[in-house]
Amino acid sequence: MGSAGVADAGAARPGRPLLAAGLLAGAGLVDVLAAWAHTTRDAFAVETAQGVYLVDITGWAWLHVAIGAAVTVAGLLTLTGRRGTVPLAISCAVPAILVDLLLVPYAPIRSVLVVALDGAAVRLLLRYRRAVRARVP
Repeated sequence: MGSAGVADAGAARPGRPLLAAGLLAGAGLVDVLAAWAHTTRDAFAVETAQGVYLVDITGWAWLHVAIGAAVTVAGLLTLTGRRGTVPLAISCAVPAILVDLLLVPYAPIRSVLVVALDGAAVRLLLRYRRAVRARVP
């Protein structure tokens, strides 16, 4: 009887959000590496009906490096399963999604993939948070 009670208590408790943490850490690392490459790259040439314009995204790239580093650290902290890491990870992933959406014209495939990874991680973290709140009386 004692072992059944212990097993039931363990089954009702959600584990750590490992998949979400891995998705965030991976997406953040991709963001950091890609944004670092954009800091050393020349300006993009944009052709319009009025002529050719050079667009320098170095400032956005440095912002992207900082946000990607924050998402990577938040993903690694989420692996610990501590209480405050889920809101921290969500609050780091949302600006990362916004910045990735702004940079879609310059790196469309990478941006869409990273937005999908960040979005899936946010969804998993929200489901994890809901499961933890439902468990607490």
